[in-house]
Amino acid sequence: MGWADAIADVGLAVTCGGDAHQLRWSGGRIRAEAHRDLAGEEALVALGAAPAECVTAVQLWRTALADGGFLAEWCEIDLDDPVYRHQLRVAMHRLRTEGVQDLLRGLPPRRAQAMGAFLLRFPQEWVDRAALGVVRASRRLPPQDPGHRAIRRAVQVRARSAFVASLAGWAAVVRPAALVRFDCLVGPWGTTPQVAGILDGTASWCRITLGPQWLLDVWGPGRALDRAGQLVLSAQGDRVVWRLGPQGRHQAAVVVGAAP
Repeated sequence: MGWADAIADVGLAVTCGGDAHQLRWSGGRIRAEAHRDLAGEEALVALGAAPAECVTAVQLWRTALADGGFLAEWCEIDLDDPVYRHQLRVAMHRLRTEGVQDLLRGLPPRRAQAMGAFLLRFPQEWVDRAALGVVRASRRLPPQDPGHRAIRRAVQVRARSAFVASLAGWAAVVRPAALVRFDCLVGPWGTTPQVAGILDGTASWCRITLGPQWLLDVWGPGRALDRAGQLVLSAQGDRVVWRLGPQGRHQAAVVVGAAP
């Protein structure tokens, strides 16, 4: 079973040549369902033919996965937010017409334009899947590669959201959950999850340690919370529980394995 098999398929409607076509992501691969000889069409495009919209979208997808520069935006921004999309369109227009780069400033202008076009073309659920593909490939990158910074930030942002959601049943102990001090340390691939913390009113805090694999194994398949609303830390179902300790404080602990 591959990393992407646990992640739900998604489809995307495309107006192509005046017809309604579908792109589909499944098992880590994208396909244009109405184009049986996509490779042949791409060969014609390489010879100068005008590309069909489906071909353009697939090529843009492949470019984004090979580049990975869009992670700098994806790691902490709601890409489907209408305000963000408007700002992105304005930034793309300025980059094309004026050479002013207001987006992805860490990338050369040509790469920034390609990554911006990708973010405009695909909705959040598709960009999530592309990002997970880049995360998986990042395991082979050297430690100094700048892509690791965005991946670490993505783990921190998504782990925090899951942590806040996991406190839904603890309103009597700590509130509001979003104000609880939370730190997420991101180690290298293969890092063993760890947790420490207490729930005690305004003194509440939590610190967890995760590896990048958390995005693929837990967050990507939608398993960041178990059925009881506990924060899940690994593919094996290791989760955070809060146990009553000294002075009436609930202390964080890792329970190994999935809940029965």
